[in-house]
Amino acid sequence: MSLPPLTERDYQNLSATLSGLHAQNAMSLERLDGFFAALVAGPEPIRPGECLPAILGDAFDDEDAFPSAKSLENFVSLLLRHWLEIADTLRAEQEFHPWLEADEDGTVHGREWARGFCDGMQLLNEDWGLLFDDEEEAPALVPIMALAFEQEPDDALHDFVAGADDEQRQAWVASLSTSVAAIHRFFVGIRQQLEDEAGDDA
Repeated sequence: MSLPPLTERDYQNLSATLSGLHAQNAMSLERLDGFFAALVAGPEPIRPGECLPAILGDAFDDEDAFPSAKSLENFVSLLLRHWLEIADTLRAEQEFHPWLEADEDGTVHGREWARGFCDGMQLLNEDWGLLFDDEEEAPALVPIMALAFEQEPDDALHDFVAGADDEQRQAWVASLSTSVAAIHRFFVGIRQQLEDEAGDDA
């Protein structure tokens, strides 16, 4: 599908719409970007139309969340175009740039993006286990998991993130682009292997 890339104004409109639905637990644009990165890079590409409840939160069931059917249609179009931009970038093996927002002090934390990526992983949780169990490729998940759970680490992550300083956090943020590319390559390889095996059995 060929659709025009989002303009700066398109991104502003998308961000404003999501911000307006924040009280109904809709994702922020940063979290949405991480979510879409997981949908595209993961085991099976999932289109945004299949995930509107996760994106919109309680607004999904609120008939008054959008002023008109046209405004909802425009919103879904922006979602699809953003998803396609990520998909095209990874498919072409171009550098992926996560959408990361700075706080009032100008610091980029990456937590919301990483949490969005983890939201995406939940949709095909068992299949993501293939990456978690791969000793060689699993380190690609480290920056994402560390940022997502730094403030509430489980037993497996506690010791790893407890001593993190600002320099380490920024290193994790800087690694997100290469992590997504590595994850995408991993699952492309898995799918190709399965296709090859199916062809051999035919």
